[in-house]
Amino acid sequence: MADYQIPLQKVPNQSVSCVLSEQPCVIVIRLLGENLYLSLSQNGVPICQNVLLVDRSAIVRAAYTGFIGDLIVIDRYGEANPDWRQWGERFLLLYNPEGYEISG
Repeated sequence: MADYQIPLQKVPNQSVSCVLSEQPCVIVIRLLGENLYLSLSQNGVPICQNVLLVDRSAIVRAAYTGFIGDLIVIDRYGEANPDWRQWGERFLLLYNPEGYEISG
């Protein structure tokens, strides 16, 4: 199954409402210090909160939540952690309903 790109604005703090695999979701991204963090809720229920966004690291990683799939940030040109100024260009937030297996 293909990845779905979550459209993000080039702002440090934002909230995105979307439907992922028929799951109504709210994704909140916040800048704290120099790092970006993501919180995800499904139907108003928190799935994960304030997860540090790291290049190519699955974000949800917890099947017990019942959330279908996973999110990941990809640096298209290297291995840096995301910078909000380059959302949609260098850095992409992706969703895959099958999840992600990242090998070192």
